[in-house]
Amino acid sequence: MKLQRRTLLSAALGASLMLAAHLPAYSAEQATIRIAYNLPKNHATGFYFETLAKEIEARTAKTSLQLKARTFPNGQLFNDTQLPDAVSTGAAEIGQMNIGFMNGPGTEPLRVWGLPFLYNSWEALWATEDNPTFKGVFNTQFEKFGMHMLSWVQYGLVEFYASKPIKLPADMKGLRMRAFGVDTSMLIRDLGGSPVSLSSQEMFQAVQRGTIDGFITGPTSVYSRKLYEVTKYGTNLGINYLSFMATANLDWWKKLPADTRAAVVEAADVAQKAARERAKVDDQDAKDKLTAKGVVAYNPTPADFQQWVDASKDLYENYKKQAGPQGEELLAIISAANKQFAPK
Repeated sequence: MKLQRRTLLSAALGASLMLAAHLPAYSAEQATIRIAYNLPKNHATGFYFETLAKEIEARTAKTSLQLKARTFPNGQLFNDTQLPDAVSTGAAEIGQMNIGFMNGPGTEPLRVWGLPFLYNSWEALWATEDNPTFKGVFNTQFEKFGMHMLSWVQYGLVEFYASKPIKLPADMKGLRMRAFGVDTSMLIRDLGGSPVSLSSQEMFQAVQRGTIDGFITGPTSVYSRKLYEVTKYGTNLGINYLSFMATANLDWWKKLPADTRAAVVEAADVAQKAARERAKVDDQDAKDKLTAKGVVAYNPTPADFQQWVDASKDLYENYKKQAGPQGEELLAIISAANKQFAPK
């Protein structure tokens, strides 16, 4: 009997070893995360977050915590006005952040993000964003709101679009223009227009119904949301080279195992680089397509462009007062990048 039992135990052990040999060498805990953003999947911003999700899954596959990422594009879970609260409270683990919809103490230095005519090239924007001091200021401030900044999310250029031609600042007088938050509202106000805060999903019907006369947004959004059907005039001013930010809920971020956190950082870097190149190509492509759709975009003369710059000077002075020495430091970083990457 003992021999028989010993034989059975040996057989069971052998079977277990054979089974183990065919099992994956690694097994980790899993968690599903929600990644929410406000643009369509086919936009450069959407491309960033979809790339981020894929890279997170691939790079955490063999870390202490394997992450499965669910994406919610185009405001499906939260729109741009809701995302700051959603990420800071943990309703979404990762989300697109628009500084324009953030207010309160701690946001003053970050308002540099919304200053018009700030950069003279894509490369100057990217050099600024890659500056450790510049990004460090943003992350420090985000942490005060319960968020950790992962990376920059390229959107593209921002312009004015309206139901009537806009060539000079005087043409903005009396126009009801959709703004996306505090910064663009102040710009429209200083130019003599009336800012109306709306999410991007509401723009089409607002123009169609005559609630607004136009909006400030990018050519990529005008094309992807078919806004060319309700507005036939635009500008080629380069008002903003715009990036959003990808932020993570701070409590969730701190609780991640170190190896998983490192994998997410790598994923964000890959997504940032991919979205930058995509945005640059998409911006010109969208402008060409809008022209084909009958949208007339005004190309300013140097003298006309200077009128726009002069009309926005008060925004810079106000920023310097509100942001103090830290704001001056950020502006100096941007100025150096503009000199280094000035268009030839």
